[in-house]
Amino acid sequence: MNILYLNTTWQCGGAEKVASQLFHGMRKRGHQVYQIVSYDRRNSELPPGAHVIYHSLFMRLFNRLITGNHGNRSLSIWYTNWYIRSFIKKYKIDVIHLHNPHDNFLGIRDIAGLAGMRPMVWTLHDFWAMTGHCTYPHGCTDRWKEGCGNCPCLGNYPALRKDVTRRLFQEKQSAFRKHRILFTVPSKWMQEQFRMSHLKGQECMCVYNSLDAGVWTSLDKKEVRRRYGLDASKRIIGFIAADPQKTLKGMDYLLKALALLPDSENCLLLVAGQESSALQELTARFPIRHLGYLHTQRELNEFYAMADLLVNPSVYETFGLTNIEAMACGTPVAAFPVCTMPELIDGSCGWIAPEVSAEALAETIQHALADETILMEKGRKSRERVEAVFSEENMLNRFEEIYRNLKKSSERTERL
Repeated sequence: MNILYLNTTWQCGGAEKVASQLFHGMRKRGHQVYQIVSYDRRNSELPPGAHVIYHSLFMRLFNRLITGNHGNRSLSIWYTNWYIRSFIKKYKIDVIHLHNPHDNFLGIRDIAGLAGMRPMVWTLHDFWAMTGHCTYPHGCTDRWKEGCGNCPCLGNYPALRKDVTRRLFQEKQSAFRKHRILFTVPSKWMQEQFRMSHLKGQECMCVYNSLDAGVWTSLDKKEVRRRYGLDASKRIIGFIAADPQKTLKGMDYLLKALALLPDSENCLLLVAGQESSALQELTARFPIRHLGYLHTQRELNEFYAMADLLVNPSVYETFGLTNIEAMACGTPVAAFPVCTMPELIDGSCGWIAPEVSAEALAETIQHALADETILMEKGRKSRERVEAVFSEENMLNRFEEIYRNLKKSSERTERL
């Protein structure tokens, strides 16, 4: 099959990792695969078949010009639309797999048009398709289910300068039902949200995000800590966030929880990601080691393996890839009882705090670190759960079946 993947950027977060897994995985299975992205901030060396539309400063400025200075309200982005449609015809694409189209990559009507050209599967990594503008409707209660308008969260990504949320919502209602689109979501929790949205009644399958369990591995904690110069006698708490300043990442809860730990002198907070002034303030009363951004899989593997416990204090996640990355490295996870967290982390492989509060998180961390034998056992169970439920092979099998069924259905329709 000739498969085209569409995503806003080449390398960044969880959606990009999933798109890359599918791109490389389907190629290994003998399919002809392509990927088109809007931009790539890292200027990566792209593999054959990967294309960046706005690849230079001039082209990025051009994109700003045709999208109203990145106004995030374009119904059609004509150059992107023309580029992709021409590509589909030239390379005889059989199936389109859309990931993130927002951040001024594809307009609402463009998506409908592409779905009319070829069979489309759309993996929703966030809520953008279901709302008037934002990827996460945190702070708007149920307004996103009712048609938006008078939006109290215009600053939520991707931000709007003017409240046109009701008009955009209505456009999505019309466009995303115009042609058949098979939606997939990365969790059962997300599937429940889908069924409460304006998309309810459309085809929607749950396909968990995954990782290559053969790449991520448990390591000797003492040996890795020795190489990084960490005190092997301390209990190490891991925390990772590309941008910890985002309130949804819950860093404030974590910092308050750490201040409540009674034996903090025997603990160390190991941090990966962006620097934070709040973290710097904590160093006066809690030991911290900051590793900065980790750019390679090996560095991330070592980071997770060094920790006794990964704490994910996020208050809003559609999946939470860092959870299963840590679990694959034999490190259990502690998290709040929100969104997908209880779905990913069951009682055998981690801890779910009883409520969203610093006090509850502190008690959960203290309980988790109290018994080394239980920590090790939950680490082993974490690895087993990833291999059984979140393996890359499972995800590739599911999507390959979806592609084949879509192609067969399209061929039958053409013959009629």
